[in-house]
Amino acid sequence: MIYFGFSLNNPVWTNRFKTFWSRVWSVTKNKTLEIEVYRSHTLVGFSFTFAPFGRDHGGFSFDIELFGYALDFHFHDNRHWDPDTNTWQTQDTIGE
Repeated sequence: MIYFGFSLNNPVWTNRFKTFWSRVWSVTKNKTLEIEVYRSHTLVGFSFTFAPFGRDHGGFSFDIELFGYALDFHFHDNRHWDPDTNTWQTQDTIGE
């Protein structure tokens, strides 16, 4: 996994969270794209995560926050990772 990020929060802005816009698209059978714009308590921040496998919903995400507003972009696998077999769980293997 690759992750880097930075965040500078304003503790005065509590209970500020509000979603303005959010969309989810199924790109393929197992891949999903999510984009969201919302209000937060962060003055300035960003993060990038790249974890294509080895954890639930592997993929990548990019978030940018400026003056209390945020844009999140997530492209991920909608399956769960099975650490016992080091493979994605399928509908047939869930609960085994």
